Amino acid sequence: MFITTAVKNFRPNLRLLQSASRHSSAMVYEPPKFDELNSETWIKLNKDTKEEIQEYLDWKMEDRWSNMSPREQRAIYFISYGEWGPRAKSGSKEAQMQMSGAEIILRGIFSGVLFTAVAVSIMNYQSDRKMKENLNKLEEGI
Repeated sequence: MFITTAVKNFRPNLRLLQSASRHSSAMVYEPPKFDELNSETWIKLNKDTKEEIQEYLDWKMEDRWSNMSPREQRAIYFISYGEWGPRAKSGSKEAQMQMSGAEIILRGIFSGVLFTAVAVSIMNYQSDRKMKENLNKLEEGI
């Protein structure tokens, strides 16, 4: 008896329904702004924003390109072929901004080890040449 009267008297709370619809519409993903993407604006973005833009555009590229807006297509083209990172002019700020601090330190250590190996090999070559000259003098003396 109680269950049937509760079902008969059930009236949905319109305020609750409106609130739920408002919350569900607010959960639409909105990517970061990338309207005017060029090498200057790309450098100023932080790493997380860059990754988010790249992930969003990768997701958009899984569908047909005709479904993408022209600004998304321009952004994809810039990220893929723009003058930043490996395609930047060597020695430019865009080329240097690609490396993180740890990467710069590791590259410095690696370069130092390589140049030390070159210096040691040059010293060994000089000492080998002197040794060979001394051996040639000894052979001539015999």
